[in-house]
Amino acid sequence: MKAIENRMSPKVPGKYHQLPPFLALFATGVPVLMYHKVGRPSLRVKTKGLYVSPSRFAKQLKELKEAGFATASLGEIATTSPGQKKIVLTFDDGYRNVFENATQPLAEHGFRAIQFLVPNLIGGRNDWDIQYGEKPEPLMDAVQIREWLSAGHEIGSHSLSHARLTRLSVRDAREEIFASKKKLEDLFGRAIEHFCYPFGDWNEPVRDLVMAAGYRTAVTTKFGVNTPETPTSTLFRITVRHPTRTLKIWKARLFK
Repeated sequence: MKAIENRMSPKVPGKYHQLPPFLALFATGVPVLMYHKVGRPSLRVKTKGLYVSPSRFAKQLKELKEAGFATASLGEIATTSPGQKKIVLTFDDGYRNVFENATQPLAEHGFRAIQFLVPNLIGGRNDWDIQYGEKPEPLMDAVQIREWLSAGHEIGSHSLSHARLTRLSVRDAREEIFASKKKLEDLFGRAIEHFCYPFGDWNEPVRDLVMAAGYRTAVTTKFGVNTPETPTSTLFRITVRHPTRTLKIWKARLFK
């Protein structure tokens, strides 16, 4: 209930781009920030909000570190009490620009993160977006993923093909969930314990398949922070986007 109340509060923005408006909310539980791409979008990009510039990303990490936050893994949420200043950094899809632009600032600020990968598309591109007219973006290849792991970061599953799981048969959804775990474990030689619902699309049967596959946690796109009472199968996250360039903001900048 607390997460729903926070969502409705006019004092808390719906999307994250700087720390101060979220400090009170972050004191009530463990926030899980949801990133996608770290880079600058070209003119061809339709969903520019999913990009965070490298300079803004570094600034966000600096803010968090100066405020005393430390990163935790998703598996630690269940044993982390509110007020401990823990935060989880997640990246959906495994974009190469995250490897190129986020690895160094993460190391400089002593933060760890997790990439949710689409194993059938490793080293490929974001085919699930391209079919809707989005600009192609390269995904990390196996060599880059191993470097990511060597730097102390984690990986998780985002299904085999970034499918909308609730639209599949139970058999096909099971394949996407179970086989993606095994494929990543076989490729990288480590347990895959965390799952991310593609498109934030899930229901009870999908959730139950994720837990049956042996994942410890699964993250959604529902807004809120997490406490030890939050179900680990449907953890809350907070979307990170660049600030909206409204006319009011531009006027404020021009005449300040």
